[in-house]
Amino acid sequence: MVGTANSQTISVSNVGTSGLTIRSVAISGTGFGISGLPTPLTLAAGQGTTFTVSFQPASAGAVSGRISFASSANPSTLAVSLTGIGVPATLQLSANTSGLSFGSLTVGTSSSQSVVLTNTGNSNVTISSASASGTGFVASGGANTTLAPNQSVSVTISFNPQAAGAATGTLSVSSNASNSLLQIQLSGGGISQPVQHSVALNWNPSASAVVGYFVYRGTITGGPYSRLNPSVDPSSSYTDGGVSSGQTYFYVVTSVDSGSTESGYSNEVAVTIPSP
Repeated sequence: MVGTANSQTISVSNVGTSGLTIRSVAISGTGFGISGLPTPLTLAAGQGTTFTVSFQPASAGAVSGRISFASSANPSTLAVSLTGIGVPATLQLSANTSGLSFGSLTVGTSSSQSVVLTNTGNSNVTISSASASGTGFVASGGANTTLAPNQSVSVTISFNPQAAGAATGTLSVSSNASNSLLQIQLSGGGISQPVQHSVALNWNPSASAVVGYFVYRGTITGGPYSRLNPSVDPSSSYTDGGVSSGQTYFYVVTSVDSGSTESGYSNEVAVTIPSP
């Protein structure tokens, strides 16, 4: 790849029956280099040595070169052909999705999903920032991260709707990749927190000696009524938590004496529960 180096080890041996001297070594071809073979170098019969040849292409395309040895051997010159290809560097960042949908959430609750970012190029990609825009959306992770080719990192997106209704946003990822700004669309919706209503009833205690009271409720004025408390309650108050928005209820109270005799209904009270 252009701008990066690769190297290989080459060995040379004296295959003759007497010593020889490598007087000089020359290398040609753009991007090729040699190290580890000082000259002059004398090799005894059967002796060998190794050295390193490197290739660091400066531009894209095929490159050829040659290593030339001058020695006291017969023949006195030896050539080794070299070839290499410079591959352009590609910096590409990809996401596993083009958008995230969080559906509808109750206001005040949250949900999280992840986006996986992968380096699909052949060079390191550095992610400088990963942030979410849009009310209720927050991103964490991924920023200030360097990915080697084929390496991945996850960014977590949380959605916490602040109000009822649809919400949209964008995850924006900035990097040194060719697609320097990668954007993933975000969507979700908020649902209002259900309102729980109750009716608090209070009445003046009976002037007669009683052991308690029964509370009744109906949905039509004048009844019929259904008793709410299963047993006699000595308190002169009652809270009805089983009411629905937009409904009108009609309440009456009876008293019960020590002989378990129940009085008639009190005056009726109507209560209308607010709509959502």
